[in-house]
Amino acid sequence: MLKAKDLLTAIQVDAAGEMKKLSSYRYVFVNDGEKQTNHLTVEVENDAIILSKQADQLLTLSHLITILNEEKEAEIFVGDELVFGYKLVKKGILLG
Repeated sequence: MLKAKDLLTAIQVDAAGEMKKLSSYRYVFVNDGEKQTNHLTVEVENDAIILSKQADQLLTLSHLITILNEEKEAEIFVGDELVFGYKLVKKGILLG
């Protein structure tokens, strides 16, 4: 189970290392079938941060970090699936 504060800590570690070299880490992605999408919206409900696909909106890493800071004890979901971690991708992070 990954809580917002755990993801924040991991992002801070990467920000001091790998992300520091690359200013292109700007977006949050999730898997969308065989592809990845960063067309996402964020809602907070009952100690849960829920990311949902939203065709006309890009989710930036800075916006997600703002939400994570406000809801440090919340669990993170993509739709109804719990997020267990992330990895760095070309233009941001991929939650999964």
